[in-house]
Amino acid sequence: MNLKVDENKVRLEAKHILDKFAKVLEKVEKEEGKDSYIDREEFFREEKDGYISEKGFKERILENAPHKDDDFIIAEKGSWK
Repeated sequence: MNLKVDENKVRLEAKHILDKFAKVLEKVEKEEGKDSYIDREEFFREEKDGYISEKGFKERILENAPHKDDDFIIAEKGSWK
């Protein structure tokens, strides 16, 4: 069976679903007095050599970022709260 997939359509539908989900999450209220963190023994990951990612990965990630400057995503700390 040979299925032809319109990658652009799938990408747009996925973005639409994620945007709707993000809007719903904005309405969720955090319980008072409850901290939202996980206590771990190790706090830092071990840095390793980078690897070659899938072709077009960087472009897709930057395409989804609302604010960017060339190859960098611009984000304000805590602006998502």
